[in-house]
Amino acid sequence: MELLRVQNVVKDYGHVAVLEDVSFKVTSGQKLGLVGPNGSGKTSILRMLVGEEPVSGGAIVRAPGLKLGYVPQLVEHNAQNRVIETVLREHGELERRLRDAERRLASAASGELSAVEQSYEAASQAYEQAGGDRVPSRAIEMLDSLGLAGRSEELVGTLSGGEKNVLSLVRALLAEPELLLLDEPANHLDFEGLAWLESFLAGYRGAVLIVSHNRYLLDRVVDEILHLEDGRVRQYTGNYTSYRTTLLREKISQGRDYVVNQRRLAQLEELVKRFEVMARRTGDAKWGKRLRARRSQLSRERAQAVEKPAEESSSMRPRVDEEASHADIALQVRGYSKAFGALVLLEDAELHIAAGERVALIGPNGSGKTTLLRDVMKHGAWDHPTIRIGPSLRVGYCAQEQEVLDNDRTVFNQIFGDGNITRDETHTLLARYMFGPDDYEKRVGSLSGGERNRLQLAKVLNKNPNFLILDEPTNHLDIPAREAIEEVLADFKGTLLLVSHDRYFLDKVAGRVVELRDRKLVSHIGSFSEYWAEQQAALRPERARATTRGRRRERVRRVNPQAEAMSREPSALDRQIADVEREKMALEKRVSEAFTRGDHREGSRIANELERKSAELERLFAQWEREQAPPSEA
Repeated sequence: MELLRVQNVVKDYGHVAVLEDVSFKVTSGQKLGLVGPNGSGKTSILRMLVGEEPVSGGAIVRAPGLKLGYVPQLVEHNAQNRVIETVLREHGELERRLRDAERRLASAASGELSAVEQSYEAASQAYEQAGGDRVPSRAIEMLDSLGLAGRSEELVGTLSGGEKNVLSLVRALLAEPELLLLDEPANHLDFEGLAWLESFLAGYRGAVLIVSHNRYLLDRVVDEILHLEDGRVRQYTGNYTSYRTTLLREKISQGRDYVVNQRRLAQLEELVKRFEVMARRTGDAKWGKRLRARRSQLSRERAQAVEKPAEESSSMRPRVDEEASHADIALQVRGYSKAFGALVLLEDAELHIAAGERVALIGPNGSGKTTLLRDVMKHGAWDHPTIRIGPSLRVGYCAQEQEVLDNDRTVFNQIFGDGNITRDETHTLLARYMFGPDDYEKRVGSLSGGERNRLQLAKVLNKNPNFLILDEPTNHLDIPAREAIEEVLADFKGTLLLVSHDRYFLDKVAGRVVELRDRKLVSHIGSFSEYWAEQQAALRPERARATTRGRRRERVRRVNPQAEAMSREPSALDRQIADVEREKMALEKRVSEAFTRGDHREGSRIANELERKSAELERLFAQWEREQAPPSEA
């Protein structure tokens, strides 16, 4: 059943056209991902679908009575309400109507009984259709799974911005709309919350349209991709990896056709030049006629020429020219403790990072990751008793809140004002990070989150550090920009310590995972996918014991992974998934490199191999999900 149709929609802001001719449809149960560069109009599309913004042209046709759910990136809630009151606002209204109908029914006179009974039946039916008495327990379960365990009675004003976004997500999921519209739903979720959201959306019976830069989320949930660029949408069947493979193949094919076409045009141009010479020399009318015919042919073929394949939407071209360090030790943390009043984050923690290592620091939101990185930057020195940084290391720090930037400076002076750089070099550097002359005089405090992050990266990487400490470096960046950072970090020869919720990014650049757990720093050798597979394998017995029907499920208790690792090895399937993930990522890099250097034959061959590997990975994930599912209740 068709739920919604977008027909030739145009959207203008003043005299600026953002969307020129957008058309697509959404059917029952369909899972769609909407991707495109920052500023391309993705959020505008969602706002028009729910009627918050008008279209400038074209039409949006909704099925009669369509039940829509929408979770924007930012939502304001009443700070004085409790968390549970906020997420149950719609449910609470339905319950009040039902209780009012019950009271009226109990006191109704015989003459009005029929009308009161009808009112009661309507209120009761609406309440049950919305989930009935099961909704409060489901709300608690969702809050627990999305990182707000035990906080249902707190005031909304005590939550962080990201935690407030979770409330909007829970409200929308509880309502179970026929079409769920999500604008960056993965923002601010930790790995446990992301895994739960992926599982929920993959099994959701309604249709879903997701705007997201989270590539793993798109891979696990969606079955079609809408690619928005230059004001238009193209639709691709399959998840994100399938879409990227298809897009690369198209570029390879177009690149091959472009090369052949350019050779043909060059031959025609040379022929026209020869005919011009012959026509001038001979003065023969026949040569003039031949010349006009060839000129007409050249003009036609130029008009029909194959376009040069467009480069990625992001023109960000980060670069770091680090010098090798002669130190053996990059970072030593010994006996480190951190507490805020009664809240103890870390206690007598240890961490050792050798020069040249690439380490991902992970842990739940609020566990102390950013606090540790800030202390490393504030106190780290070779002679410090607790936090030692190797001698000869130049540290570059990208902060999650971008506090390394001066909000009162202009974009230009943020770079030029650091000294040791000329005006021309500043222009070149800013261009690498997608800042043009129109941006130079903008105040840094007025920039968007993505612009601030790009400027911060420019400022830090330009100093050519050989020890990079990155706290959520891909926040607010679109997928092409994230991939550009991945490329430069993949070639980075220095030491890397990073915090990120982007699992795709972690797998690309990190070779060791350090988990903040039980107030300690616990090391896991290998990629993030390998670490995650081990953790999920350890949790399976706990998930199988959780009850799932009609009442609040027992919260899954985390076993001690350190003790568990002594008695449990990852299953053969877990290891197979990790191996295939690594092979797939290697193929993605190779196919991109082949296209970049113009080796179209090799690119096509690798693209075919990548498609087979992606299908194999999906099959393994489906098998993994079947194995971890709890036994069905009798």
